[in-house]
This record gives sequence, structure tokens and C-alpha cells, in this order.
Amino acid sequence: MSQSQLTTALAPARVASRRRSMPRTAPLAPLRVVPAAIRRTGNGVFAVICMTLLAAGLVALLMMNTALASGIYQLKTLQGQSGTLTDQQEQLTQVVDDLRSPRNLADRAQQLGMVPAKSMAFIRISDGSIIGVAQPAKDDQRLNVVTSPVAPPPAPPPAPTPNPAATASTPATPATAPTPNPTP
Repeated sequence: MSQSQLTTALAPARVASRRRSMPRTAPLAPLRVVPAAIRRTGNGVFAVICMTLLAAGLVALLMMNTALASGIYQLKTLQGQSGTLTDQQEQLTQVVDDLRSPRNLADRAQQLGMVPAKSMAFIRISDGSIIGVAQPAKDDQRLNVVTSPVAPPPAPPPAPTPNPAATASTPATPATAPTPNPTP
């Protein structure tokens, strides 16, 4: 016997031996014919859904971009207003500081008829006692507020004095004033 005949003769025996070794628990499903190709793919509902989702995503992206751009313009406007308000605050702070200066306070106090006090008294709140003796201020006293130091005016240079020895030796010639030595 040839090899191929031997193989075909043993093949049913192998199948039979396998069937005997495995117990049968479930019946086999009936065979059915599978079509060769799908003839119809659908009516385009899936394509319409995909296109709708894509269009909705693009519209949402456009709206987000527009909202961000609007927010940037509002931010720039608010930053400009903040700068203007900061400048106004600095100007008002300078005005308040100028009004709080000792010179302006002294001027305003004099306009109201106030004079400086020479003595003071204090009230202790815990027991209500008065510490010190206050004297009424007199109208002849005025506030002296020094806002900046004032230097005294410079003294004029001394006038040169003629040399008596030079004038005695040459009476016919006029005396010349000595020239000052340059000093650094």
C-alpha cells in the first residue's frame, strides 16, 4: 500500500477514536448558507449622523473662539480703565498728602482763629482725673512752621585796603589796588 492510501484508510479511524474520547453534551447547530457578499450597505443614516456631529463640533469651536476673542477685548478695556483709575488714585493721594502737610494745617488753623497752646492737660479715662494744668492760649501767639531751611544771605566780600608803604614812596603815581590771589 502506498502512503496516500494508508493515510485515507486511517483517517476515519482517527475521527472515530476522537468522537469516542469526547463526550457529546450539546447537539451540533444546523448548517446554513452564508451569502458571498453584502449586497446593501444601508441608507446613509450613519453618514448623516457623522456629518451632523462634525458640523456641530465646528460651530461649537467657532462660538468658543468668538467668546474668547470677546473676553480678550473686555480684558484690554478693563486694564485701560484700571490704569486710568490708578493714575487718579495717585493724584488724589498727592492732594491729600499736600493738604495734610504741616504748612497747610498751620495756615488753615490760623484762618480758623486757632493759636498754639503753651500748656497741656490730659484726662485719665480709667478714673476721670485730670493730669496737668491747661492755660488759655493768647491771640498774640502765631504758629511758626518751617517748611524748608533758609540759609542766611552771603556776606559781601571785604573791600581791599591800600598799602600805606606804596603810597608814601610814589606820591605822583596813583596807587593801584593789589590783585587778590586766586584760591580754590
